[in-house]
Formats: sequence, structure tokens, C-alpha cells
Amino acid sequence: MTPELIKEIKQCILDGNDIKTTATIIFNNSSNVSKEEKERGVENYIQKFYNWHYDNYLNISDKIEGWKRDRKVLMADNNIEDILALGIRDKDSLKVVADMAKFIKETLDKKYYSKQLNTDITSKGEKILGINYIKPDGRDNNSANTKTTPSIPGSSE
Repeated sequence: MTPELIKEIKQCILDGNDIKTTATIIFNNSSNVSKEEKERGVENYIQKFYNWHYDNYLNISDKIEGWKRDRKVLMADNNIEDILALGIRDKDSLKVVADMAKFIKETLDKKYYSKQLNTDITSKGEKILGINYIKPDGRDNNSANTKTTPSIPGSSE
């Protein structure tokens, strides 16, 4: 798998193609397909792509999933721009498209577009240092701390 082939796969995925269509497009149009692969046929080449994806060969599966997310973020960006340029006519349709674009941006593009707050309202904005889990045997997960949990009234302990 060459860097040129990876670029071609990326462009096909960003164009909205699935793995089978991507393999077919590259098989028919790419100079990266060898003569031997051409002789084996397109179905064999498609299977090769599926194997690469399944085995995550050279992290291609991870890259494809990332490119699919990138495509959704780009589409959400375009929808947001289109919504801003629209005159509001059909409020119901506009609301659905706006909510969908907002959801995609909030979930897939968290780094730049998120409603996450960095304060915790239960601690009145103070930094929370961590969770101290008490094990059923009365010891917590910190070996230096030997607090015991109180017994439940009426229990056989």
C-alpha cells in the first residue's frame, strides 16, 4: 500500500463512497493497480480491500473511520453555512437540519465545538480530586487508607 493509494482511498471515502465502491473506483482508475491485480479482476481487488479493512492493515480501518467522521463534520459545517444563508421558510425542516448539524459538530468535533463545562456543579466549582471506591471487604482502593464501611443495622455481620 503506497502513500498515493492511501490518498486515493481517503478521497473516495471523503466523497462518500463505501469500501466496495472505493475499491472499484481505484481498480478502474488508478495507476497503482498492478497488471497481475487487473488480471485477477475487480472482485478479487474488492476482497483485498475488505481484508485490509478487517485486519486493520497499516491502520487503514482506523483511518477510514476517521475520514468518515471528517466527512460528517464537513457536511455539518456546510449545513450550518447553508442554514445561516437561508431565509426561514419551513421552520420544522430547518430545525431538523440545524439540530442534526449541531449534534454532529458537538459529538464528532468536540475539540472545537462543544458545550462541555469544566466545572462540577456538585462541588460548587471546586476541583474534584478523584473517586475513592470502597471495596466490599471494607478496604478502599488506596492501600494506605484502611477505612471500613459501617455495617448495616440488622445485618448478620
